[in-house]
Amino acid sequence: MHTATNYYLFSLAISDLLLLITGLPQEIYSIWSKYPYVFGEVFCVLRGLAAETSANATVLTITAFTVERYVAICHPFLSHTMSKLSRAIKLILGIWIVALAFAIPQALQFGLMTHNDIVMCTQKRVLLEHSFEISTFLFFFMPMTLITVLYALIGLRLRSSDMMKRERSTRPLRTTTGKANGTRRSTSQSSRRVLKMLVAVVVAFFICWAPFHAQRLVAIYGTSSNHQAISPTMLTIYAIMTYVSGVLYYLSTTVNPVLYHIMSNKFREAFKVCI
Repeated sequence: MHTATNYYLFSLAISDLLLLITGLPQEIYSIWSKYPYVFGEVFCVLRGLAAETSANATVLTITAFTVERYVAICHPFLSHTMSKLSRAIKLILGIWIVALAFAIPQALQFGLMTHNDIVMCTQKRVLLEHSFEISTFLFFFMPMTLITVLYALIGLRLRSSDMMKRERSTRPLRTTTGKANGTRRSTSQSSRRVLKMLVAVVVAFFICWAPFHAQRLVAIYGTSSNHQAISPTMLTIYAIMTYVSGVLYYLSTTVNPVLYHIMSNKFREAFKVCI
């Protein structure tokens, strides 16, 4: 189980757990008492820091293991020199440092504000102009574009590889190569199962996080900062997006183990041993 891919998946598990622990208890409490905010300004800032760090680390980790799969499949000779476990561990540590560094400016903008005698945890100050738009571009649009391109290249490579295998299968083979061919076929099938699982993780990430970033951009550009009237249609759209993105936001932290269980025999066997 000590492989680069599994270490990336472990990093995803840590980011999911961080988001759940710091966010869900507060969300549950707010169902009964949304205002006033009772957790204090320090927790308000730390909660924002944890949420931003978790989101950044998740997308960077997914991008890292996509690049790792691309190199392994499309450049196998280069993969032998680069795919060391120690290198993956250093990369994961670097991912978390970068995720935290970019999350700090975001988190420091939050704090407690009083509006109509109601204390709430919200954006209190602006430290960096267009910081949320920059975050959405760096940690959603750009990684998802790169991931899409890499998986498209992987798909083309696998398709050409399948065509070559079909051509070879039509040629007469000596019986002494049967065992070697069987070993290669088993390894290829295992790699494809891992690839399918990782693609499912990426698709789940996109489905769960796209509404969140869309809702954030609507909050910035769809609402008026100078207190002008907002159309009822925009308010309805924003309300729907808020609820949908909120549900998918936390669903993203629980969907990965389900995908592992469905698509990974190793995970299922390990889970049976644990319980």
